[in-house]
Amino acid sequence: MSKITAFVSFRYCCFLLLLTTTKIICQENYTARWYTADNDELYQNSINAIIQDKHHFIWMTTENGIVRFDGNNFIVFNSSNTTLEHNRFKDIFGSTEKDSLTSFNESKKELVFIKNAKVQILKKNRPKYSLTRNGKHFFFHDGLPSNFTIDKRERFFIRLSSGGIYFLDSEKIELCDSKMKSISKIAFKNDNIFNFFALDNTLFYLSSDGNYQCFSKNGTSSGKLNAFNANHKLYWNITTGQVFLSVKNKIYKLKNLNGKLTAEFIVEYKELEANTIIAIYYDHNNNKLYLGSGTNGLCVISFPTFKSITKKTGKAEVYYAAQAFSDSTIITSEGLILNNQRVVDSIHFPKSIYLDERISIALDNEKNIWISRGLKVLCFLKESGYKKHLSYQFDQNPKTFFKDNSNTIWVSMGEDVFHKPKLYSIKNGTAKLEGIFKNNINYIAQLNNILYLASSNGLYEHNLKTKKLHFVKSTDKISIRSIFIDSKQKIWLTTYEKGFFLYSDHVLHSFPKDEERYLNSAHCIIEDKNNFFWISTNKGLFQVSREALIEYCKNKNTVIYYHQYTKSDGFLINEFNGGCQPCGNILKNGDIIFPSMNGLVFFNPNKVSTLLPGKNLFIDRVILDQKTITPKDTIVLNNNFQRVSFLVSYPYYGNPKNLNIEAKMDKMGNDHWERLKADKSISFTTLPPGTYTLTFRSLSGFDTNYAYKKVILVVPAKFHQTIWFTILCCILFVGFVISLWYIRLYYQKIKSLQLQIVIAKKTKKLAATVKKLEITENNLKQEIKQHEMLVKSMSHDIKSPLKFLSSSIKHLSENDTIQEDPKLKQQLGTLQTSTSQLYEYVENLIKYSSIFIEGKKLEDECYSLYELIEESIQIFKKIAEAENNIIINNVPKALFVKTNKKALSIIIHNLIDNAIKNTKNGRISLLCTTQNNILNFKIVDNGKGMSKELIDYYHNFYKTPILKNYHLGLHMIIELLILIEGNINIVSDIDKGTTIEIMVEYN
Repeated sequence: MSKITAFVSFRYCCFLLLLTTTKIICQENYTARWYTADNDELYQNSINAIIQDKHHFIWMTTENGIVRFDGNNFIVFNSSNTTLEHNRFKDIFGSTEKDSLTSFNESKKELVFIKNAKVQILKKNRPKYSLTRNGKHFFFHDGLPSNFTIDKRERFFIRLSSGGIYFLDSEKIELCDSKMKSISKIAFKNDNIFNFFALDNTLFYLSSDGNYQCFSKNGTSSGKLNAFNANHKLYWNITTGQVFLSVKNKIYKLKNLNGKLTAEFIVEYKELEANTIIAIYYDHNNNKLYLGSGTNGLCVISFPTFKSITKKTGKAEVYYAAQAFSDSTIITSEGLILNNQRVVDSIHFPKSIYLDERISIALDNEKNIWISRGLKVLCFLKESGYKKHLSYQFDQNPKTFFKDNSNTIWVSMGEDVFHKPKLYSIKNGTAKLEGIFKNNINYIAQLNNILYLASSNGLYEHNLKTKKLHFVKSTDKISIRSIFIDSKQKIWLTTYEKGFFLYSDHVLHSFPKDEERYLNSAHCIIEDKNNFFWISTNKGLFQVSREALIEYCKNKNTVIYYHQYTKSDGFLINEFNGGCQPCGNILKNGDIIFPSMNGLVFFNPNKVSTLLPGKNLFIDRVILDQKTITPKDTIVLNNNFQRVSFLVSYPYYGNPKNLNIEAKMDKMGNDHWERLKADKSISFTTLPPGTYTLTFRSLSGFDTNYAYKKVILVVPAKFHQTIWFTILCCILFVGFVISLWYIRLYYQKIKSLQLQIVIAKKTKKLAATVKKLEITENNLKQEIKQHEMLVKSMSHDIKSPLKFLSSSIKHLSENDTIQEDPKLKQQLGTLQTSTSQLYEYVENLIKYSSIFIEGKKLEDECYSLYELIEESIQIFKKIAEAENNIIINNVPKALFVKTNKKALSIIIHNLIDNAIKNTKNGRISLLCTTQNNILNFKIVDNGKGMSKELIDYYHNFYKTPILKNYHLGLHMIIELLILIEGNINIVSDIDKGTTIEIMVEYN
């Protein structure tokens, strides 16, 4: 197939441009849309022939190529994008049923073959356009108006779809079979071949006076055509077999009813004669008439079944609530009575001023009409011919009316500055307050004994028997516009900005929205007899299957098809109105009515021709790296391609928004369907080698079935990407690993021999070292015994004399003679203190030595930390008094610990000693806290303090014990803390004091 490129029309949404070329006449209820080269939609304005192929694409011949139309876009095939040498085309012949159409260009050497919605250019010799019979030449009849025949008296032949051939001249008519064997001859004088045409294998001749002759193998017949005018024109689309008659801008389609010729009126198009129409085709399935002009392009006439009725034309009329008044009419809240054709009557109601006066109307069982004006509810009585009315006065404005099954009128009152929303019932002429609410009641409906109240913040259920009011919690924060109870007594809610819901069995079901989310603001739901819902919105009218919605509630994977109708279907405006009651009506004659911002829209759902998407998808073009290639079921791509794009063609003659075309590529890491944009294309870049399946699908209607189209994409692998290369690499890798293993094994054997030699040497050295360590261990044991003996000797030989000496001095100082001599008393006191300190020093030294022998251990029993500190304070009491220092023990008396008592005693002793040495005329405090099994002990003084260098030294000594010539007591403290796994923190300022904090486990 040759390369093609698309000639794409302006999108359907360019309505401002189309206003100049689209005519909408509601009285005649058709729309005419012109496509021309002036709008850059066609390459050329001459349309010579129009047909529709088997796949529902429209094909046209022009003076600048063959054009395909899918309902929205035009694609042209000419010398600019194909191998054609000549672009002028006239007729299209062939069979649509067999999907085989052909067209020769003006050179008659190039044939365009149309099949599967694509074209193929073939080089062919000039076809035979004449046959010779009995020595006479008969020309081929190409339809009406004829592109080839000029002389109306020429001889010609007509091929029938049955295979028969009619040979015609000015004297006779001969019918032959396909082998040109004569079947019948009839003498028939005529003077105009343009009066002949064939319908359903039957030949007709239509005279200028309306009389016709019918010729068939069964004989002849005659008659007169109805609705005929002498000034007429015939259009015979010979390929489609359609014949049309135009009379004073009226177009009729001719039909053959068993040899009787009838004319079916299609449309009266006032611009018919002015536009030089030379080709006509009528699409029955989509209800569209195509007119091909020789000068102005293509005209598509549609016949919408929707009709907007207004009181006056040329001025927008906004409508809200309307009530069914009879089998075929409705009445508005302003008194207008309308049917599906016009305003038929009116009732004189007081003129409405406020919007709330137009949003509700009710009709009771006596056919009395209920409306509101101001703060009053008015009941116009039928018995008075609606000239008299009853009046009910309220102190706030009425908002919504509803008549229940018992003929009670329910009235909701709107909220204002001074009043909350209320609900009243009116029965037998009496108004009764039924309830006060937080939010306005917008709509009222009844199912059995339950009155459903739609508010701007949820749904209420009012039991008419029990008078109980129940709020449906699942509807909280949902502003409900209307309530609809369907034929199966299911409750449906429409809302502001949240779509519509089904409330069933106390469960609220939501539904997916349309692609543009127009259904978010659903106004009203009406159900027809075919179980379809019709939903009005601000962006047109939607049709959806009730069964599909119910099925979705059961299975969330179910797809829902929403069909949108817009202004092009017959509305005067796309914006419908809601927030009123009733918001829509269905009459007994089958008409459904919705209010809009311009007119009341009438339609009969049984007469609506729903243009559903088709069943066929076509890959129109494949663009590989900016080059167009032939679309096939299997496409082989270059290994190093950069980008490939697929353009889908899809014949659809309705609203393009109803198309839902999606695509999915397998082996792409997910199963997500991607929706195609308006250009119906999808692209991929640099796919890895492999075989891929690209699947397109289109939702084809309310049955939620899809039309599918699959394309196999093959990306060949280079040699290094093939499985054989991978296998070879695996084999080489395994061989390499095995080789490495053997080399490693040999290396390990050599290393093992070397290691054995080294081990033997090391073992010999180790044996000598072990022997030395045994000797050293024995020596250490001996030293430890000697050290223990030394400690015992000190304990026995030094402690005992010191203790005795201290005791003797104490007794001596108590002597009366000594007491009388102050100087001697002082000296004895000093001697006693020194002796006691020496004793304590020896005691601490013994403890210190024994601690390092015993190591870290906890005491078996708890002891009082307070008493341990008091013992140390008593030792230093007189020294502290001599320095005029005060020692305060703030440790809790109730605190008992099991920390190594000897170590803690030495630490406290040295801390107090250091504090006294560095403090004069000061205060020394001892504090203690516990947290998480850690004892935090602090000693605080206001002495001369420590330098930063000294503090850093002691902090670092804890980590790296390098001894310097500083206070020995702190060295001893830190060494003991290391032994018992404690910690120390020093904070000090020069001449301000020092705080030392000790942290150890205490049990």
